[in-house]
Amino acid sequence: MRSIKEGENAPSLAKLRASPSDMSQESTLVKASESCMEKNVSMDTRLSDTDSNLGGWEGDLVTWSPSAWITQAQVSETRMEKAQAWETLALEAQARVALQPKLSITELPTVIPLKQESLQLVKRMSNKSTEGFPARLLWSSKVEYVLALMGYMLMPSGLLRFVSYWVHKGSWSFFIAYILMLLGIGIPLLFLEMAVGQRSQQGSVELWKNLSPWFGGVGYSMVMVCFISNTYLNVFNAWILFYMSHIFHFVAPWEKCPLQKNSSDFDPECEQATSYTYFWYRQTLKASDRFEDGGQPSFSLGMFLFLAWCLICVFMVNGIKSIGKVASIFDLTMWCHAGIQILFDIGLGFGPIVSLSSHMHDFNNCLADASFMALFKIFTLLITTPFILSILGFWATITTHHCCQRNTKKLIMLIAQGILPPEVQPPDLQDNPTSIYNYWLYSLPPPLRNTVLSMVPECNIQKQFLKIEDSPRFLFLIFTEVISLLPGSAFWTMLFFLLLLGLGLGSNLMFMLGNILTLQDTFPFCRRQPKMLTVCVSMVMFLAGLIFIQPSGIYYFSLLNEYWVVVPIIIIIICETLAVAWAYGAKRFLADMMVLLGHPVFPGCDWLWRYVSPVVLLGLLMSIFAYLVQGPLVYMAWDSSTSKEVVRLFPVWSLILIAGLSVLVLLPILAYFAYCLTLGIPFRATPSHNLLSTKEASKDILQGYKTES
Repeated sequence: MRSIKEGENAPSLAKLRASPSDMSQESTLVKASESCMEKNVSMDTRLSDTDSNLGGWEGDLVTWSPSAWITQAQVSETRMEKAQAWETLALEAQARVALQPKLSITELPTVIPLKQESLQLVKRMSNKSTEGFPARLLWSSKVEYVLALMGYMLMPSGLLRFVSYWVHKGSWSFFIAYILMLLGIGIPLLFLEMAVGQRSQQGSVELWKNLSPWFGGVGYSMVMVCFISNTYLNVFNAWILFYMSHIFHFVAPWEKCPLQKNSSDFDPECEQATSYTYFWYRQTLKASDRFEDGGQPSFSLGMFLFLAWCLICVFMVNGIKSIGKVASIFDLTMWCHAGIQILFDIGLGFGPIVSLSSHMHDFNNCLADASFMALFKIFTLLITTPFILSILGFWATITTHHCCQRNTKKLIMLIAQGILPPEVQPPDLQDNPTSIYNYWLYSLPPPLRNTVLSMVPECNIQKQFLKIEDSPRFLFLIFTEVISLLPGSAFWTMLFFLLLLGLGLGSNLMFMLGNILTLQDTFPFCRRQPKMLTVCVSMVMFLAGLIFIQPSGIYYFSLLNEYWVVVPIIIIIICETLAVAWAYGAKRFLADMMVLLGHPVFPGCDWLWRYVSPVVLLGLLMSIFAYLVQGPLVYMAWDSSTSKEVVRLFPVWSLILIAGLSVLVLLPILAYFAYCLTLGIPFRATPSHNLLSTKEASKDILQGYKTES
């Protein structure tokens, strides 16, 4: 492998890149290159970010297994030579931008060779490593990278949450708000995360330190939020595996109530509810009546949770081959829900997007990628929403039919017992139970109708449809009931749960990858034993996830998923935006991207990053705080005494729990703020500071301020 000699390659690179109009400036650039070589700044983090042609990344979708990270990387000849090469490239790019501040489209060909030259330098450095540790790699193709992002964004909970908001927040009005939020903050912030990771070619921890010392804690907060979220989200896959283990029964256990022990009668608790609800709460979750009630973790769910983490380990170690209304438009609550839904649909703030993008070539057009992913998300929602709504509409119709039939039987029994008068004798419900029953009910005189409704529940298809919620239980209750009514229900049930499992594992794998890559980037020795690292991290998450399979575990799941995670995510995204747009400078960052991409970046990003996104995000954060402080925190619980779902209040200490957990994950951000404030480090980055700065250079800056203070 050819080494880069001082005074040999660097001047030649300038000559290759210079256009005829730039030949008069050649001596200036060469002098700047030679002065740059005198800086003994290590570039070990930046130089290990390369190899676009390694076979370990081959595969149909994504093959970023940790075993592929151990390559035939060789120890670099000297860190100084690599630093000189990269510093020369960076200084010449900055000099050219300074000499041509108003670059026109006709002058772009003079800048494009910088991208080609960067790729050549990347290839020459591809097999080198940092201090003897295996080097960071790049995606072998753009397709793998895009498909990995698709798998990350297709979370089952996000699809169901969108449908729930569609139903409850004004259907097309909510969709209009969703599109505007996507254009206003979704695409710009997705582009920001992609561009930062791709431009720096560093892990999410070191990246934010080098971008601005004030935001050095953002990466640590990302890792902790990603770790906690992945811990409880993988429980969703355990539920899927539990249901799949019962598919091959002659009659699926959720289709009929179980018999009592030593009796031919059905379980009375199940008969009072439905077999689907009973199976979910009593046989799957073994749920307690209250959040405060404890108990031992479910052994059966524990086995499937362990199996889910084993699947994650296998895929991580061996690679992935197969986954890859107009008046309501002014409703502020609807706009808040649309904004929050955008952040979670795209997966901002958790860290995987930054980690995945940091392994792409730094000249990749990430703005086009962000726009494509937004279009892909819209297309997915437009396809899945009508399908889910049709399924839910069918469920509401069938459920209302059954309600009318049960009411008719109960009314006949009450009339026979003399409790109700014969005038309320219900009609025969053979053809259309819902229409016949409701027509008869509302044709009764008001006193008799009120008497009937005091004895039996109202059967209304519209109200039944509005019971749709963005909760996992709704997937397991509604879809299993609907699929059981189809011919060949076992096949469709298996297909449905395989689809859910694929989507669930896909998003969890991206969360896991974000944690693994960050650990490997922060602690290079972790690259030596990637398989052991993956197993250890998975076992820690498995043990932490046991709390979610105890009798009250579903309530802890709801507490974190519905009330906790949104606050730290929004704060992290705000810090990301401030770090790029204000601390580093949006114009400087876009100028860097322009040099690499070879064409100007959409100028509106500057305005969106600096003003629109922070204001919108702060508004969302304030609305969340107001909701948590003013409104009671509620959850849906199972009341075993009445065999019904009831709404209960979370205890006061649960609010303290989520507040403490939020402070814990955001503590690194606060610590770095206090540290920089104490040392008097300026908030804005110095003109000489750029994203090519390394870990050692960042430490030298902090050490310098510490010495001066």
